[in-house]
Amino acid sequence: MKLKVILSALIATLLPALLAAQSKTLYGIAFYDVEALYDTIPSKFYDDSAYTPDGIHKWNSSRYAQKVANISQVIDSLDMPLIALYGVENEQVVKDVTASVKGEYAYIHRTHDSRDGLDFALLYYGDIFFPEEVTTHYNAICIEGYLQDRELAIIINNNSSSLGVLLDTTELTSDSKAIILLGRVSKENIHRWGLLDASAPQEAAGRGSVVRGNKWQMRHRIATNIDSISHCGVYIKEWLLDSRGVPKPTFERTKYRGGYSSSLPIFIYFDKMLEF
Repeated sequence: MKLKVILSALIATLLPALLAAQSKTLYGIAFYDVEALYDTIPSKFYDDSAYTPDGIHKWNSSRYAQKVANISQVIDSLDMPLIALYGVENEQVVKDVTASVKGEYAYIHRTHDSRDGLDFALLYYGDIFFPEEVTTHYNAICIEGYLQDRELAIIINNNSSSLGVLLDTTELTSDSKAIILLGRVSKENIHRWGLLDASAPQEAAGRGSVVRGNKWQMRHRIATNIDSISHCGVYIKEWLLDSRGVPKPTFERTKYRGGYSSSLPIFIYFDKMLEF
């Protein structure tokens, strides 16, 4: 399957670089579901047996190193000051990724009590973003800090049914400070919290972060109360796709494909003034 949207999407990926070149007041953040970036060590707290040397995926140090290199390639290509990740197993995995990338990223990682053991992480440049407080809740994390001198709350979510509890805990509202919500979240909840679904124009244009049933679907979204959005899009490169034109995963069922993820990154550029 060759999807017609690929050509226009490939052209669209040139936009981030052009926008960054046009104005140094623009800042960006990307979200990437790295899809099960496990180490090779069996866990005592959840079942990761499939991702061990003796497991169904034959997950050994060579395959792990290739996955880290693949994710690092994507991060280097994104070249963003802030990159939110979902699907990392633990802090050591995050350390391996940050050691592999070209950029000098600091990171925030928190362990979640999820059934699959997969966590969130935020990679950031320490001279641009200054985190102050981290709050976690089931399948979600909120990182509050300053983008230069402007208050900003970054929420990374993975289809949490109780995201509202996290917002209540942090006392965040759409008129209290700039908010960027990234990951799997329903449109209904986006509107309920008074945020703008910045991914909607891309979705309306037929683009998406995953392919299901031969169609692009916007599984992951970016929502915000920031008015000064310059662009929000899906990040797509030819090398992220297989011969059918779909995101190349690490595994297709149990067959090792050696790819990146079945999801594409999404990104947003906005003015550093963070007007809302």
